Amino acid sequence: MRWIFFTLLLLNLLTFALGMVVTSQEVANVAGEGVTASAEGGRSSKGGGAPLVLLGELSESERADLGRKLTLAVGVSDGKGGGGESPAGKVGDDLGEGGRKLCEMLGAFPDRLSADDFVERLKAIEVASSVQELELPAGEGYWVYLPPENNRGEALRKLSELQSRGVDSYVIPKGELENGISLGMFSKKNLADARIEQLKSLGLEPKIESIERTYREFWVMLEHREEEKMSDLTWEKTLKDNKMLQRRQNYCFALASEQNIQ
Repeated sequence: MRWIFFTLLLLNLLTFALGMVVTSQEVANVAGEGVTASAEGGRSSKGGGAPLVLLGELSESERADLGRKLTLAVGVSDGKGGGGESPAGKVGDDLGEGGRKLCEMLGAFPDRLSADDFVERLKAIEVASSVQELELPAGEGYWVYLPPENNRGEALRKLSELQSRGVDSYVIPKGELENGISLGMFSKKNLADARIEQLKSLGLEPKIESIERTYREFWVMLEHREEEKMSDLTWEKTLKDNKMLQRRQNYCFALASEQNIQ
């Protein structure tokens, strides 16, 4: 019975030893496939290329070079070493069509003085801004007038005569109709026609001209990205006494045009 026991024990030991050898070889093969390097800087791990080289077969200088490459690769993938997202990634969020800069605007103010006062309030909290005077269309108008006189003296004498007869009028100071007499501006054609008939009954020969009427608005424009200095609470305090003002974003330049007021 003893020889049977020792035989089985010997077989178990041989089986265990063989299993250890096979396992060690598999681990070495996996490691060789996972961590390889080219001794010449470019060996391929697929068919047709040079044979794979285990890390242990590399020289000390080659292992050091491989370590530097692995460190660089990790730095780029996790956003370290200068590869992370830069604040410049947000550039363009405040740009309009064609890459033109956008600025915050507030208005319209009732007059220039009110707009200037608001600029000073923003300046007190270190927010740079300026007043923009915008000329906007007011629709078509109809101008009733008398043709220009030869000079300013004759125009003034004509004006005096008309006013003595109760005709509301004034001398046109410049332009193509300089020294003419303005007899009124009307938003509707029928009103202008009625005025002409009234003046004709007084023996006058007025003319009528269709023109584009405009009006002015005063807005405060913050310089580019200056609104980022102001929190919601700061805006609330700043606009406390100007609740009727509107906030808009428009192009930062060429503002004196109705095309830029969205």
